[in-house]
Parts: sequence; structure tokens; C-alpha cells
Amino acid sequence: MSQAMGAPILLLEDERSTASMIIQLIAGACIANPVQWLDGGGNAIAYLDRSVAEPALRPVLCVLDLSLPDVSGLEVLTHIRSEPALADLPVIMLSGSGEDADIEAAYTIGIDAYLVKPAGVHGLPDVIRELNLSYQLQPRSKPSSA
Repeated sequence: MSQAMGAPILLLEDERSTASMIIQLIAGACIANPVQWLDGGGNAIAYLDRSVAEPALRPVLCVLDLSLPDVSGLEVLTHIRSEPALADLPVIMLSGSGEDADIEAAYTIGIDAYLVKPAGVHGLPDVIRELNLSYQLQPRSKPSSA
């Protein structure tokens, strides 16, 4: 991971095809930050704990799935919000669940935005822009038209 590329965006998604689509959407939004993709909540918590000790690993944004095979997205979110060094990390939850109880739980813990998959995934670039992270996100040059 190159420092010149900026801080990573942490993507926590257990479905490879969905993760690939999200990575493409981020790149298509002209964001050059590297994406650190993890497919389990336990791995994400370990990564986040390491990032507290190693600031170069600290993400600028976390995109988090609700349903994971080991540790739920809500548990990861709770961990983020309880760690002082990470408490202000912007977190966007992408979930297949549009259930009011899941959405309410995420906002109660402190999610910044909640998008329902699959349609909501395409709104991710707009939500990232609305979080006003422009000072932390590295712009990617748009391809020139011939």
C-alpha cells in the first residue's frame, strides 16, 4: 500500500462479486485511495486494532456489510465507535437488509450512512461525497477524451 495513494478505504464484504463491484464504483468515482478488502468481521477488528498502532494502516473510510459469517457488521461498528482512536472514522453500512430494526440499530451505534443492497450500492459514490472527505480522499485523474 503506497503512502502516495493516501489512507486506505476499508471494505468489509463477504461476497467477492459485491466487493468487486464496490471497488469498481469507488475507482469510477475518481477516488485513488487503495481499498483494503476483508471478508470477515474478525479480520476487520484485527486490522482496525493494528491501525491504531500503525497510523499508515488507518482507514479514511469504512464500508461495512451488516451480515458476515463470523462477527456481524454491527459488532464491528460497535468496536469502531468504542475505540477512541477510531471513533470518528466515517462508516457506511451496505446491507441486504432494509429492516427498520437493523437500520435503527446501526444509527443508534453511530453509522454515518446506511444503504440497502443491491440498488443502494450504486449510490455509494454520492454518499462518500456527502461525507465531505475530500481532504482525505486522493483524486484519480479522469481519463481524457480523444
